[in-house]
Amino acid sequence: MTERTTLVRNVAVNAGLPYATYLLLSYQGVPTVPALAAGAVFPVGAIAAGFIRERRVQALGVIVLVATLASVLAALYFTSPFLALAKGSLFSALFSALLLASLLARRPLVFHLATMGQDTTERQHSEALWNAEAGYRRMMRHITLAWAAAFIVEGSLRLALIPLLPIAVFLPASEAMSLGCIALMAAWSWRYGSRQMARIDLTPD
Repeated sequence: MTERTTLVRNVAVNAGLPYATYLLLSYQGVPTVPALAAGAVFPVGAIAAGFIRERRVQALGVIVLVATLASVLAALYFTSPFLALAKGSLFSALFSALLLASLLARRPLVFHLATMGQDTTERQHSEALWNAEAGYRRMMRHITLAWAAAFIVEGSLRLALIPLLPIAVFLPASEAMSLGCIALMAAWSWRYGSRQMARIDLTPD
């Protein structure tokens, strides 16, 4: 299975199926919290299956799972309609802050997410690249910064839409924006990372 096929599969399982489940159950009259919780079955199942099969987890699945669980918990505990609707923007803000803060650490968050799903040999190769290649370190920091910027924009747009859209319209639109942002950034990261890695590989020792 190629990396692109794997990416498409991960986006479908971790983003497309939960969103489709949410829309279907919402259309059937199921409340928001149970609908979101039902959609979480797919990323949870994918993470469990991947761990059982390969003894590793997929970073995209973890991100979507955390976002879904945050939405469910926020919907349970927030009684204000505005706060309940703003829960996605809150997650985006916190995730962006975590990404930006990780740029001050020895290694950015994206590096840890990228190596999360690697086996021992692949992880050792990534560690060697980090230690030896300035271009690789720069690539990881650029991707981290891009994800932070994307989630800041996405969260701000969703926050601005709250007073403009009816709740019935905003809820699916908000979920679509969140999952769409993750899918687009994952695709961009794969494409950008592939190009940068090709340049690193072509660089003479």
